[in-house]
Amino acid sequence: MIKLLLLSLIPFIAFAQSKSTASIETYMSAHASVRQFSGSALVVEQGKVIYEKSFGEADKEWQIKNTNQTKYRIGSNTKQFTAACILKLHEQGKIKLDDKLSKYLPSYPKGDSVTVHMLLTHTSGITDYTNLDAFWNTYAYVPIQPDSFISVFKNKPYDFSPGTQCSYSNSGYYLLGIIIEKASGESYSDYLNKYILNPAGLKDTGFDQLDAILDYRARGYYSVKDKYYNAPYITMEGPWSAGALYSTSKDLYNWSKVLYTNKILTAESVKKMTTPYTRNADNEPFGYGLIIDSLKSHRRIWHNGGIPGFSSYIAYYPADDTHVIVLSNNSSNTSNIGTGLAYLLYNYPIEIPYIHKEVKISPSELEKFVGKYDAPTPFEIIIKDNKLYRHRPTGKDIELKAESNNRLFYADDSDRQLEFIVDSNKKVTKAFLIVSGIKTEIRKI
Repeated sequence: MIKLLLLSLIPFIAFAQSKSTASIETYMSAHASVRQFSGSALVVEQGKVIYEKSFGEADKEWQIKNTNQTKYRIGSNTKQFTAACILKLHEQGKIKLDDKLSKYLPSYPKGDSVTVHMLLTHTSGITDYTNLDAFWNTYAYVPIQPDSFISVFKNKPYDFSPGTQCSYSNSGYYLLGIIIEKASGESYSDYLNKYILNPAGLKDTGFDQLDAILDYRARGYYSVKDKYYNAPYITMEGPWSAGALYSTSKDLYNWSKVLYTNKILTAESVKKMTTPYTRNADNEPFGYGLIIDSLKSHRRIWHNGGIPGFSSYIAYYPADDTHVIVLSNNSSNTSNIGTGLAYLLYNYPIEIPYIHKEVKISPSELEKFVGKYDAPTPFEIIIKDNKLYRHRPTGKDIELKAESNNRLFYADDSDRQLEFIVDSNKKVTKAFLIVSGIKTEIRKI
């Protein structure tokens, strides 16, 4: 208890130490106590579990704790399983990756311009149905069969000409589910179970059927100003092959292990799956259902997932045979937490979470921060009504509050800070963006 109180009072602590269970425990405990992380985390290095722990409650109303057996919805991490199904069908000679969408859905607009490969790599140009009001106003809550569901997005204009750009599309992976059914003659879930989940020994992973009794199922939550609510209902027929699976942290490790040791797919298929083909506007390089990049010098194969009340993160570092899995049932930022765990493993400095407290500084002190900044996503700091705001041409301005004369924090509870080095003339000479404890240098223009 004393340790947790200290964490809430210390404004800045950085880790630059050898990897250890103790440092990970301190980091995760701070996420639970300060950031209210609810979920499970698992780190495995060369087959050895070096950290496995769960936090928070699977059911707040019954005060049932999360455990390492808790089953969480994994959202878009479903996509790597769907991609594996496609590649298995390819191995079976039932699908070619350059097959046209029109082969399976003859009436689909421009279907003869879209290939299976494009659907897998988010380069089809088919608009993402989760960006459409019709989905969230109606179809997210109504069970509907796939051939009927595609009417939600089928006749919408393409975002771009197929194959010319990359933009994340749940619609593409929904269509892949239909292709799996048409090519195999089986339902998506039956094919997935028969050729992927059962051979991999994944007994705690499956398609989330809301009317089924599921042992150790977690309920999903969201919070508003530290008050928690049940996540809104969403039918699983909407996410389907793009995001409707559940799993446990241990099952996802077992999946990663068998996938990358070629026990489910051939080495050639795994290479296809883990080759970065194209990049989206955020510079994320996509393979098949996976993102392939590097964390500093460490090659990383990963993906994240989000669905109301839940978030997930699965990462594999092949050079070190290291797996990091983080699952949450209160929409915690599992991607940032998982990246932070890797920072600890690789001995990179990282701040642990702490409670941000506003201090008052003079209006003249605010002026030094004002200006444009070159960051991964550029932004501007402006003053309105004697308050600082982070401004972008699109989106809502976010208030920035001072916690010292050279450090600001985002007032939206997103665990983001800005740190500045200022010379004697009150000119910013260096600036840093800190996201969930990970510091990146940015430049004032």
